[in-house]
Amino acid sequence: MSEKQETHTPGPWELVQERDYLNLEEKDTNLVIAQFIGSSDEDARLIAAAPEMLEQCKLFDKLLTVMIMEGDSGADLERDNLRAILDRVEGETA
Repeated sequence: MSEKQETHTPGPWELVQERDYLNLEEKDTNLVIAQFIGSSDEDARLIAAAPEMLEQCKLFDKLLTVMIMEGDSGADLERDNLRAILDRVEGETA
């Protein structure tokens, strides 16, 4: 997997409760990325955690690669699946 230039607003993000909606904001700048009106708090928390989850997936890809190089043939399919997901997230076509 080659290095890709980030095209999203980098994290960390945080949820800020306003009157009757939630703002998803970049933590350091308070830039509003999205507003959640009438959606569930669970959906908003999942989206707010996306930058950290993306970074963990990238680290997991590296771990799976090491496992494969050490002879763990069971990790091949899992790494392929993870890379397909990362490609979709990062805007690559499958």
